[in-house]
Amino acid sequence: MSTALLVKIFAAPALIGLASLAGKRWGPNVAGLMGGLPLVGGPVVLALWLSQGSPYAIEVARAAPVGVWANIVYMLLVGYASARWRWYIAIPIGWAGYVTAGLALDFTGLSHSALLGLAVLPGLWLAATRCLPKPQAAPPPARLPRIELVTRMLAAATLVLSLTAAASLFGPTLTGIFTGAPVAATVIPAFTFANAGRDALLLALRGFLTGLMGFAVFFMVLGHSADALGGWAFAPALVAGLLVGLVATRLAGRAS
Repeated sequence: MSTALLVKIFAAPALIGLASLAGKRWGPNVAGLMGGLPLVGGPVVLALWLSQGSPYAIEVARAAPVGVWANIVYMLLVGYASARWRWYIAIPIGWAGYVTAGLALDFTGLSHSALLGLAVLPGLWLAATRCLPKPQAAPPPARLPRIELVTRMLAAATLVLSLTAAASLFGPTLTGIFTGAPVAATVIPAFTFANAGRDALLLALRGFLTGLMGFAVFFMVLGHSADALGGWAFAPALVAGLLVGLVATRLAGRAS
């Protein structure tokens, strides 16, 4: 079994499992923060680096920050749709908006805009602190049955395998835009909304939005340092992404 396949099968599901356990211990906002970080996108790009080569993976990384705008569309649509519909309608509405926004970014050529990639950071901040609906009450204590944890991890593995399989059809730019596909933001919110209600969902979505600031920084650092550092660029990218995600979440908590 190749290293790339091992990364696809085990890395993202394991990280989704850790995010789920963190949510059980510290609440949906923390689960969202961890899910917003490159828990899935990082392993996907690493798998592409190993299977498609570094030039392909670097181009994917450089397009990824602009693709986060599609994630903002997804989070806001799910947040507002959840006021009227259950998770099995709200989340597909979010996905429809995500795919539409991603294709629009590719069609217009905006995926190559470094300025638009940088602008996603204040965009995420405004979405998390001003645009997303606010919870009306504290959610109940989180429950995480073992079967639910396993189901979350299997769902993550399925989505990651599907995304990496489609990469050869998309090309590096469109793959980069969809590297941030809301895998964790589908799995965790679906279970959170179904089991703990809308207030817990909104907390998770806010965590995702602030965590995505770390995701964007991870790919900015990776995309612009990999030519010089090679595979070692993953290390500073991960450190920078984690620091930005943690600081953003703490500041967003104070602003809410």
